[in-house]
Amino acid sequence: MAFQRLRRNSNPAQLKNVRHIVGIACTGHGASLAYIGREGAVRSSVLERWSGVKQTLMFSADEDRDIRHPQSEIDNTIHGLLVYGHGRFPETRVFEETLSAWLEWLLRDLDVAAADIDLLVTSESHFATSQLRLGPHLRRWFPNAHTVSTLEHHQIHQRQAFWQSGFDEAAVLTLDTCGEYLARLDGRKLSGTLVRMNTRGETLVLNELCFPESSAGLLYDIVNFHVGFHQGDEGKTMGLAAYGGPELFEQLRPYLTLDQRGGFRFLSASEFQAALDRYVPARQAGAEITERHMHVAYAGQALLDAIVTNAFRSALRLSGVQDLAYAGGIALNSVANEIARRETQPRRLYIATNPGDPGHALGCALFGAYEVAGWTPPRQELREYLGPTYSSYDIEAALRSCAYACHKPDNLAAMLAQCIANGHIVARFDGGAEFGPRALGNRSILCDPRRADMKDYLNARVKHREGFRPFAPTVLAEQAANWFELDGRSTYMLRVVAVRPECRARIPAIVHVDGTARVQTLTCEENAGYWEIVNAFYTLTGVPLILNTSFNLAGKPIVETPADAVECFAATDIDMLALGTYVLSKRPLETYVQMPCEAHTAR
Repeated sequence: MAFQRLRRNSNPAQLKNVRHIVGIACTGHGASLAYIGREGAVRSSVLERWSGVKQTLMFSADEDRDIRHPQSEIDNTIHGLLVYGHGRFPETRVFEETLSAWLEWLLRDLDVAAADIDLLVTSESHFATSQLRLGPHLRRWFPNAHTVSTLEHHQIHQRQAFWQSGFDEAAVLTLDTCGEYLARLDGRKLSGTLVRMNTRGETLVLNELCFPESSAGLLYDIVNFHVGFHQGDEGKTMGLAAYGGPELFEQLRPYLTLDQRGGFRFLSASEFQAALDRYVPARQAGAEITERHMHVAYAGQALLDAIVTNAFRSALRLSGVQDLAYAGGIALNSVANEIARRETQPRRLYIATNPGDPGHALGCALFGAYEVAGWTPPRQELREYLGPTYSSYDIEAALRSCAYACHKPDNLAAMLAQCIANGHIVARFDGGAEFGPRALGNRSILCDPRRADMKDYLNARVKHREGFRPFAPTVLAEQAANWFELDGRSTYMLRVVAVRPECRARIPAIVHVDGTARVQTLTCEENAGYWEIVNAFYTLTGVPLILNTSFNLAGKPIVETPADAVECFAATDIDMLALGTYVLSKRPLETYVQMPCEAHTAR
């Protein structure tokens, strides 16, 4: 088989001087926006971080009307899927009213405007930027840009995976529920792809998996909803699985057939749902979780582990290369990721930091840069802190809006480490926001991993939610192997690894019931300010890791701006907020530095 290049609907002669590229993606799982500049600047963010509303979708004006009040069969289907997935019709923003302000915000620190964009790459789907909606009219917002809209859903996932990895050549795997209807497949939809890609912009398709018969996402969605969770809560099902047992899985295992090209066959969706219903009635949200519901979660996770492992193995074998890049919504399942990695042993594994649909815009922009405009590809992994930055003026304006005591300590890292070691909850805001739901550091809540009740303490005081996995740690990369059974990078909490038995008693707050933890490694090169805090905690306690969770309230997106950070701090029982080089505290600073938290003094 020969490598193939994707067809482009643009004039290469007009693209050789491209300097500014924007990617836009609108899907039923979220909207995202990305920018890449020829001089090396990269920005990307999801709509919910700008809107301040979790799981916000973006529609064109007519699309919002049609799907909200459906008249056609396809609009009615989309409406039903959105309500089923979210538990209600989700929050939306109208493209025509939103895009200009959203783009201006993303580019705020780059001195780039919409008129400077000379290449625009969009996704083609039922949503706002499709040719049936606003696709033919995008010049209204980007008057000087050539537009490319040829990428299919899974082709974008491929670009998310490969071009962020820094690999010269790799097997590339994508797995999710499904993409769009494809005319080339007589209207069928893809749920996965196995391809081989290289930095010359060549792609060799090894296999394509079709929906619904080979959809790992559909299988896991059925399990997720059966145990009482909505779209976006799949991590809860993953955590719940460790409390279950193999009883149901052993009944279902004979129906799973794995093929050597990465696909699988299983019960149909209706048959699988009927099997679960016979085993235990579906749990309603908020109702008691029974032991049988735990067994359902276990079965769903075990099935997914086997499917992902087979896909990893097939991608490596069919491609003939040993580096693997991975994206798609299933790549968010960090348990399956690690089991598949351990079983197949790729030489290097890269999992995109925002591997699902909300990361699509960056995949679009990367395609534009390296396959359309012909820029020289990077030879190292793309860093994950891609949000716009905020100036000292922005931070000081947010500080002036609150009544809390403000300090500027001489040694910020050492002071925060001492407060964390004393049992207090510290929030950190600095630099650009992370791009991805589990890449943390600049918008984080930090706590002491040595305290066994810290998970419940944090949930009660800040998160106000049920949780089945403990919060995850950030560990100094150079010390990671001494505490975890970890080879290579942790890819920003997208791998769940075993905590070394001799270390578990020292860090109970981050150890799951099965002896694992979802780990993020950290180097000084990646994030010097955050590294200094973790290193100071290590110097103080001998433990080179800190419990790290997202800086937000339950049901809210991660904070984005300095004002968001102050507002979240005020609305919670977080003790201290490190805002750039400043610190806000709710009591006199010395009470946090000198005295341990009252909730922990009895230990």
